[in-house]
Amino acid sequence: MEDRLHILMYRAFHGQRAMLRPVREALGLGPGQPKILLFLHADGPASQRAIADYFHIDPGTVSRMMEPLLRNGFITQTQSPDDRRVNLIELTEKGRHAAEAWDEACRKAESLMLSGFSSDEVKAFIGVLSRVVDNLGDLSDE
Repeated sequence: MEDRLHILMYRAFHGQRAMLRPVREALGLGPGQPKILLFLHADGPASQRAIADYFHIDPGTVSRMMEPLLRNGFITQTQSPDDRRVNLIELTEKGRHAAEAWDEACRKAESLMLSGFSSDEVKAFIGVLSRVVDNLGDLSDE
């Protein structure tokens, strides 16, 4: 059973999550919230819909993850100048600091996970995993 892809992906995901959980908790973030901060840090202000679409998750899930981020000062929410029905989510200084700290912790975790791999192996692995994500994205859009 060890060589089944879904089991290996499950174990890798949970191992990474266990490694990063103390950092997430030290930053005062809940499950799923760091990815929102990283998205906003990379792309700037975005709508809740854009965040949900990018991660292939329900907008209601994004809304529930955003509530504590708003309450704890990681993000702000303002009305879009282009469409009054849309709110734009933006990082605060506290949110930028948390996103940068999370990104650094993820880079360290990646370094550990990929230790002993050649740069060609890392590039190939990223390519294969990107294709898996694309395939799953196609399924979630149906």
